[in-house]
Amino acid sequence: MTVRIGLGLFTGQVAPGSDRTFTREYEETLDLVRLAETVGFDSAWVSEHHGAGDGYFPSLLPVLAAFAAATDRIQLGTGVLLTPFHHPLRLAEDAAAVDLLSGGRLILGLGLGWREEEFRTFDVPVSHRVRRTEETIEVLRRAWTGERFSFQGRAYSYDRVQVTPAPERQGGGSIPIYLGGMAEPAVRRAGRLADGWIRTRGIGDVADVRKGVAEFEDAARQAGRDPSALGFAQRQNVFVSEDGDAWEVVRDGMAHAVGVYAGWDQGGDTPGQGFVLPPVDEEAVRTAEPIGTAHQVAQRLRPFVEAFGGSGRDVDLIVRLHYPGLAFETSARAVETFASRVMPALRGS
Repeated sequence: MTVRIGLGLFTGQVAPGSDRTFTREYEETLDLVRLAETVGFDSAWVSEHHGAGDGYFPSLLPVLAAFAAATDRIQLGTGVLLTPFHHPLRLAEDAAAVDLLSGGRLILGLGLGWREEEFRTFDVPVSHRVRRTEETIEVLRRAWTGERFSFQGRAYSYDRVQVTPAPERQGGGSIPIYLGGMAEPAVRRAGRLADGWIRTRGIGDVADVRKGVAEFEDAARQAGRDPSALGFAQRQNVFVSEDGDAWEVVRDGMAHAVGVYAGWDQGGDTPGQGFVLPPVDEEAVRTAEPIGTAHQVAQRLRPFVEAFGGSGRDVDLIVRLHYPGLAFETSARAVETFASRVMPALRGS
């Protein structure tokens, strides 16, 4: 099986002080997703955060419902939805609705969350995030049967409840649940409980990716599961341009996308402190991320495809080509160039 190529993560960010509106950002995101399907991408992915000064997507399933209405073929993924902040039964209902609207195209990627301010906002103890996530997975799977069920956990308890309508998929089955994370416990949790693992760090050294996949597979085997039946998704910041220096085009947008996390580490978007966007190490970003011409980007991504394309499992490479503040025309041109010149090189055609 070849590696499927996805576009994302879409995040809906708009820099404070920009004259760009969120309405325009959302409209152009839909236009990029339509374009992605037209030029041959296999999936589109979104990511979640809350209370962000740049409006980072806080509500993923409504966004994917819009993606579903705008497309016919591509898979639609959350990479990731922050599980502890969602009521499991309501999440089951909303995910089923998106899956039905899309004709069975949803991949529900879940994460634990890490920003203390988000846990404070939702009045959820950080120490409860693992139990909430693990129990939510069990509740979702029971809920999507469409049958009445009871559940007794440490975080959630339900007595003879029912979620309808259930997802409807050709050949049976249900919505695949992927788990994100990089720490070994998170990787092993994905192998033990989920239908797939989302690797949230850049590709870097393929040997490091192999190490994580080995941990994921080992956990699956220890849980009595078939590792080859589980999916694997890798997200990666990328930018491609044939018009001059690609870094000059994408510098500000990628610096925002990378730097916002460092800003949160410094206390940004908390009471008493607004949006924080510290400068990034440009040389480190340029070294870590595939940025350049189509040939240069394909050379950087090809080792990953060669390493995992013949694994026999579902493998998704999710490339980000739209960044905060980037003009629609610039992002669209990058999407078209990646599809016409990088994808064929990755797929051997």
